[in-house]
Amino acid sequence: MRISRISPLRIFQAVSLAASLAILLTMCRGVFLWLAYAVFLEPREDMAHGWFIPVFTLALFWLKRRELKAAAGTPSFAGLLLTIPGIFFFLVGSLGDQLRISHVAAIWLLWTLLYAVYGRAFARLAAFPVAFLLFTMPMAFLDFFTVKLRIVIASLSTFLLDGLGIPMTRIGTGLYCPIGQGFNLDVADPCSGMRSIFALAALTAGYAYLTQKTLRGKWLLFACSIPLAMLGNLARIFSIALVAVAFGSKTALGFYHDYSGYVVFLVAVMAMVAVGEAIARLFGGRATKNETEKDTLGKGCLRHGKSQISNLKFKISFVPLVLLPLLFAATAIHIRHAPPRVQESDSFVAQSLGPLDGYTVRYPVFCQNENCLDSIELEDLADMPEKCPKCGAKIDTRSLGENDLLPADTRILKANYYDVLGNAWRVSIVVNGHSRMSIHRPEICLPAQGWSIENGSIETFRLDDGENLSMHCMDVRSRSSASTSRLGHGYFFVNPRQKAASHLRRILVSVRDRAFAGRIVRWAMVTLSSEEPFASSPTRREQTEEFLSALMPMAFPRGTGESGDPGTPAIERNADKP
Repeated sequence: MRISRISPLRIFQAVSLAASLAILLTMCRGVFLWLAYAVFLEPREDMAHGWFIPVFTLALFWLKRRELKAAAGTPSFAGLLLTIPGIFFFLVGSLGDQLRISHVAAIWLLWTLLYAVYGRAFARLAAFPVAFLLFTMPMAFLDFFTVKLRIVIASLSTFLLDGLGIPMTRIGTGLYCPIGQGFNLDVADPCSGMRSIFALAALTAGYAYLTQKTLRGKWLLFACSIPLAMLGNLARIFSIALVAVAFGSKTALGFYHDYSGYVVFLVAVMAMVAVGEAIARLFGGRATKNETEKDTLGKGCLRHGKSQISNLKFKISFVPLVLLPLLFAATAIHIRHAPPRVQESDSFVAQSLGPLDGYTVRYPVFCQNENCLDSIELEDLADMPEKCPKCGAKIDTRSLGENDLLPADTRILKANYYDVLGNAWRVSIVVNGHSRMSIHRPEICLPAQGWSIENGSIETFRLDDGENLSMHCMDVRSRSSASTSRLGHGYFFVNPRQKAASHLRRILVSVRDRAFAGRIVRWAMVTLSSEEPFASSPTRREQTEEFLSALMPMAFPRGTGESGDPGTPAIERNADKP
């Protein structure tokens, strides 16, 4: 019986891969906990399918094990060099407290690790199984796009229902029907199609990889996942409306609404299979296992043969195997022993919202009883009653939801201002603490509070001091009735050095300062709402500019802006490690 001898190179490759992979998994502990508890188990993320993504990746490696074994060549310096940008972004994500960046960087590092240890041919085969892990990424940061998608779905549903003789009124993302018992239906985020697109895209990508022979066929089938998911959600909204007309809104928005998504998704999957069969016929049939193995074995053996020509090259190939675990270990040590970050003072924000010339100020306070949730306005917070006048529950300057959801070190200022014309300007300033969870964009909160978002844009207002202030303005409507009146809602962000109307810019600045300056930036999110959109007419724009010109110096007495750094603010030492 002949026993095959394992070459020293193969032993060193296995040891280097195991050591580097162990260190990488240790570094990713925070990412794993975040995915498990804050993403996959969080109902609002709608990412329950994320548990199956790593399982499918492992299954693909198992199915391709023979091809991968044959393609394994000598270590690659190119793969080693490609790990450097991955380590950089992993450090930025870890030290900048932005786990999405760390998540993507970890997937990149996994692929470059395989590239560096086993060479280019192996990395090419492993590219799709590793890239498939990207479907574990929560896509809530794309919610700016879901508003537009919700409007498209609502418009198409209205068109189809009107075509059937069912009169419908669309107001923003809300659908209203006056016939029969009548019903109100809002195309909320779960019905927009965005989350279905993510789930179906993952399923379609795996199906295309296993069944399509050509690269064009794989990409074409993958691209079809978007219209298929949109079509499925359109059918769901359409069917809910039909059930509401036939059996009443209680039935449609209750049992049928909760379980119709499964049926629609099943229809989308069946359509995916049918489209896949058509694409396979169009581009020359399905891939066969023998063809794939033949192609891979040829490339792998040719590469391995070339790698043995020069003994010098054979010895040099051990260098990446030694450097890889050292590079990963140095990264882990740097993250663990990074100096603690310091938290800025929030002294650039006023301690309270005071009166403004030409405006009457009232301060809202909120009942903490979830069955009451009443709110009252006071001329002075010193007059705040101890109990709610209606139910006798506790009264607070924060709403019940804010007390339940926001971190304890979040600071909130609220005031309602009324001008001589009767216009109301409701102001809320939220100042984040150590956690980034202190600030949530209104696009996330407003639908849950019963509002439909019609559109949104960034508007620039000219203040009296000559400074331009950009604000993200939205037109919203209440879903409680089919009212056609639009309300104005806007927000922007302020820190001691600059202002931003973009949530993405705020995130990038925060990551930069946390990662490279060791500074936890204090942001104040200023939210403004009124009974009329802020830029609906020249007169309304002037009113908005007049109010903002009065508000900003009072709310931010130390001044802010790109060129208006108020000096180095006091900082507070935070003992938490990044």
